Amino acid sequence: MNEVFEVNIYLTSFLGLLGLLGFLVLGAVFFWYGNPFGVRDNLLANYMVKLRVSPARLELPKNPSDYGMDFKNVDIVTADQVRLSAWEIPAAQPSNSTIIVNHPLTTTRYGSVEGLDGVSAEFLPMIKHLHDAGHNIIMYDHRGQGESDGGLGNNMLGDKEVPVGTGVTEWQDVSASLRYVLNHPDLGDNEIIFLSQCMGANATFLAWKNDPQLFSSPQIKAVVANQPTLSYNMTDRFIRARIGLDLVDKVLQRQEEQYGFGFANALENVPSLTVPVLYAQVEKDEYTFNLSTQQNDLVEIMNATPTPHEVVWIGPDQDTPFGTGKRFDGYQYFNNHPEKLLEFVKRHLSS
Repeated sequence: MNEVFEVNIYLTSFLGLLGLLGFLVLGAVFFWYGNPFGVRDNLLANYMVKLRVSPARLELPKNPSDYGMDFKNVDIVTADQVRLSAWEIPAAQPSNSTIIVNHPLTTTRYGSVEGLDGVSAEFLPMIKHLHDAGHNIIMYDHRGQGESDGGLGNNMLGDKEVPVGTGVTEWQDVSASLRYVLNHPDLGDNEIIFLSQCMGANATFLAWKNDPQLFSSPQIKAVVANQPTLSYNMTDRFIRARIGLDLVDKVLQRQEEQYGFGFANALENVPSLTVPVLYAQVEKDEYTFNLSTQQNDLVEIMNATPTPHEVVWIGPDQDTPFGTGKRFDGYQYFNNHPEKLLEFVKRHLSS
């Protein structure tokens, strides 16, 4: 009799647990698909904004000495008093040229071991090619990333919170890196080329627009823009790929409300450029490829570029096949195929 009673208790408890689980599953389904009072969209939009303005801090597992390059750690201070951590890598022999290198969002001047969609990024092999070609190099972490000051909450370094601007505020970092070189006792008379990547490329375009007198320096000879974006389009495609929702406008609105800035707009800023540009882009990258027009967003950026420009398309179906069409393949390409990069740089320097 006691055994039957115990079995009934266990069975009742088990059925109750199943009922609770069923209720929770139905509640989750209702929350996701019903989006009551917009709660789901608001939570997700706030989360996406946080990913943009406060990305996780990444370590720098290697430095230039791992590739046989002498270097020193230096600080660059921006006009709004943010300390940027940088590597100064002198050429092996005296050189009259300096390459200023920045990085994409969610990476550092080293790159990112985790990367995106299973593809890592490391920039030092590309830098080694440029160094071996006889150039000085300045590589820095953007504000709020790597070892630079800024960031929010637990990600903050330094004495004040500074959000990551995903290209909107980082133009000040680009300007500071240029001033650092122009005022340098050994590099100050060098010819300069920017190698700017993704968010860093968008920031470079904006620096030309916001700081025209500084960027009118005749020492600046060219820009290499590796995978610049139309930020609104890329954010939209990224969100849809991850969670299948149309949230980009809400993310933009929330970011503007909370931090006072929106998305970088390359089409507004790239017309300010005054020097030749080498673009590089994974052509079929899902975050920048427009399925309606069957062309990459980079085509629009190139069409808005007022100066001579050329492009290296990257992918498994290109003349030099590389990668699998994933976005971060673009940050490995010049490690393995530096020829067009080196030729462009050499062609736009006087010596």
